[in-house]
Order: sequence, then C-alpha cells, then structure tokens
Amino acid sequence: MFEAEWLLRIICAAVVGGLIGFERHSHLKEAGIRTHAIVAMGAAVIMILSKYGFTDVKPGDPARLAAQVVSGIGFLGAGIIFVRHNIIQGMATAAGIWTTSSIGMAFGAGMYEIGGITGLLVVLIQIFFQRKATRDQLKTDMRLRMTVRPEGSVQEITGFLADKGYSVTGNRILRNEEDRDWILESEVYVYKDTKPMELLRQLMTLENVVGAEYIDSASSM
Repeated sequence: MFEAEWLLRIICAAVVGGLIGFERHSHLKEAGIRTHAIVAMGAAVIMILSKYGFTDVKPGDPARLAAQVVSGIGFLGAGIIFVRHNIIQGMATAAGIWTTSSIGMAFGAGMYEIGGITGLLVVLIQIFFQRKATRDQLKTDMRLRMTVRPEGSVQEITGFLADKGYSVTGNRILRNEEDRDWILESEVYVYKDTKPMELLRQLMTLENVVGAEYIDSASSM
C-alpha cells in the first residue's frame, strides 16, 4: 500500500543530500549535487523497503537489507579517494558520501530530526574545515638545482625536505666534470605562496649542500 509519508521521506533525503553535494560541488569536488542526492535518496528507499517491504513475511529481519547500505556505499567512496604527489585526496568527500547514506537511512526510517540535524552538521563541518583543505590544494611544483658534496646523498636532501613539509616528486643527478661535487635537480611539491629564496635558504643549512638555485615551477622532470 502506498504511503504519502514514504514519498516525503525520500524527498527530504534527496534535498538534504543535495545540500551536502552543493557544498562539495562549490569546491569543485568529484562527487557533487547529483551523487549526494541520489545516494541519500537510494538509502532512504532501501530503508523504507527494509522496514515495510517484507511485512508479509514472518519471521523477518528488517535490519538485514538496510545493513548492506553501510558496507555497500564503501565501494562508491573508494572510487573517489586517490593519491597525488604522496598526498591522499578525496577522503573528506568519501566520508561525506558515507555519512549522506546514513542520513538517507535516517529519513527512510522516519527520523526527520536526526537526518536534518546530521545533514546540517556535515555541511557546517565541511565549510569550517575547508580553509585548510583549500590550502592543501593550492600547491605547485618547484624545480631546484643543488650542488652537493660527494659525502651528500639524495636521501639526506629528500628527508630534510620531507621534515620541512615538502614532497619531492622527482630527482635527476648530474655530474660536474670540473670538480668532485655533483649536481642534483629536484622537483619539489610546495605551497604556491612558498618563497623560492626561503626554500633555498633552508637547503643551504645542510652541511653537504654547497649551492642551490631556483630553476622554474610546474615543469615535469
């Protein structure tokens, strides 16, 4: 038998899911309005089916169908997470989709307050902590050339940069025919507002680095 309230639950889930998706879409994330709205709506439908779709079967387990949403949504989240320059991206969006499915289940169960408040909290958390996430996105590649004493090593330099919060994405070793020192060209993943001279100054504090210069940025080695 059709119940108008079931339709209301599905609509509420789609609306709240869409609001969460809108926040993700406004920051150019992979999963946007459609994905979040459809996930929330689908979870609500499955919850309704789980509660009311098998009333003619006794005994039954109304939680069995709904429980599959929790594990099944993980496959969708896994497709959003990826690694770039040794930095994991998409975790917040994947977590948001997983939580959006639970919000849809809450609406499907008729728990409007829980679904609405949780949806609002998700949006507020995403907005409040987006500043740091945005800063992580504002990165670029900076190419450097260093003159290194024979005692120095690539591991020493890359480890030093890692301790300073930088990520080395490429190295090229060049031999200097005039003396025993060797030359290392490195591509370093840095914040766009990083001053080249500051990075060079830090490198020059290494005992085995006798020279360092900035070449250019955003160039693949």
